[in-house]
Amino acid sequence: MPAATPPARSGTLLHDALVTIVSRFVLAVLILGSDVLIARVLGPTAKGRFQLVLLYSQLAAVPLSWGMDSALAVVAGRDLGAARRGMANAIWWGLLVGGAATTVSLVLYDGGRGPLASLIPNLSLRQFVFGAIALPGEVFFAVGLFGLLGRRRIVSYNVIRILRRGVMAAIVIAVGIAWTIDLDVALIANVAALGVTVVLIVWVSWRDGHLGWRPSAELLKEQLQFGSRAIVGSIAERLQFRLDSFLLNGLVGVRATGIYSVTSGIAETLWYIPNSLGTVMFSRAVDPKADAAHVASVLTRTTVAVTLALAVPAWVLGPRFVRLLYGSGFTDAGVALRWIIPGIVAYSVVAVLSRYVVGRGRPGLGTLVLVAGLGANLVANLVLIPRLGIIGAAMSSSLSYTVTAALTLTAFVRISGQGVRETLIIKPRDLAAMLRVVRVGVERLRGMRRGPILGLPGGETAAEMVMDELEPGEER
Repeated sequence: MPAATPPARSGTLLHDALVTIVSRFVLAVLILGSDVLIARVLGPTAKGRFQLVLLYSQLAAVPLSWGMDSALAVVAGRDLGAARRGMANAIWWGLLVGGAATTVSLVLYDGGRGPLASLIPNLSLRQFVFGAIALPGEVFFAVGLFGLLGRRRIVSYNVIRILRRGVMAAIVIAVGIAWTIDLDVALIANVAALGVTVVLIVWVSWRDGHLGWRPSAELLKEQLQFGSRAIVGSIAERLQFRLDSFLLNGLVGVRATGIYSVTSGIAETLWYIPNSLGTVMFSRAVDPKADAAHVASVLTRTTVAVTLALAVPAWVLGPRFVRLLYGSGFTDAGVALRWIIPGIVAYSVVAVLSRYVVGRGRPGLGTLVLVAGLGANLVANLVLIPRLGIIGAAMSSSLSYTVTAALTLTAFVRISGQGVRETLIIKPRDLAAMLRVVRVGVERLRGMRRGPILGLPGGETAAEMVMDELEPGEER
């Protein structure tokens, strides 16, 4: 193992944000490209089965990790020794708990006759096995990535996320050229890509010096205690995003699930900027020296404005875009897209502010908000899906996302003392700062400027200029 290194030095706020945003856009292109390829080759019904298999392993990994992802980020940010012990706990937890979950899943599925088969119909045993064997990797992937985030390895964090989808797309394309693509090939590619990225997380941790193999029972207890306050909220949030897919499968059919997966997938690309800024927000919120409340307000009002600007053309062009890329078999996905977009814009608030709430040690409050949102989602889905199909699912999501956003904003205001207008309404200086950053980035690409991409005259970054500027009437 490399020699011990000091805790990772923080990059500038906008540097980390821009790295993450650019990475997420690359990821969005890979996701869209591979999704179109799979949808075109498999068709709506097989695409629905593919979606259900992925959703099972990824959703099951949430309760299995027991909130250790956020806990590891907090632990890894303390010092190198704590980061090593936390990573060791993550590795063994993924192997033991994830491995046990694979066995239990197969027993409960019971060849298509067990209770899991009733909850997730329309899958064969072979298809379900692909979801079950992915559980150890999904558990470690979810937890281990947050260890990199806690160490401020923002670039590594984003590159690994890109490579997971990139490896899967490469396998699918290579097999398609040499042979043919079917559902089994797509599922094998997903498991292989997961395995590659798990290895990469271990390798990056080793290079950073925070890879450990000796678990700590004392630290594990602390991680699980922290996670126990956040796990219900994590489950609620993930179910709020994906419950409609399972309900569509059970109430309408697997074909509807395949079509709706296109709706949700395209709509959620609008979250790449909010999630990018939320990732950076979390890395600041766990730092007791950071002015996290002010940072959260700056990031939130910026991301709401950008998300809204992207949502307008998505609403106008969405149906035509879906027909062009996915084909006529997925036409209904474009219609449903218009119903889910308002909620997607509203939820961009949650993507940033929920990280602040958890990062400031209030996961219980965040849990209450997310459970309320899940409740609204469940009720709306049960009422609207039987009547309207995927349109009802989109309307239900939009409603529940808006409820969750309003509650999250209320919680943030109470904890931070920041105002609603300051948090939601973009200011001229925010736009000026973004323009300065874009200008510097363009100059660097053209060779007109060297050094840090965010370097500005006087040694300030755009983020520092925004956060140091006082509101009228403020006093130091």
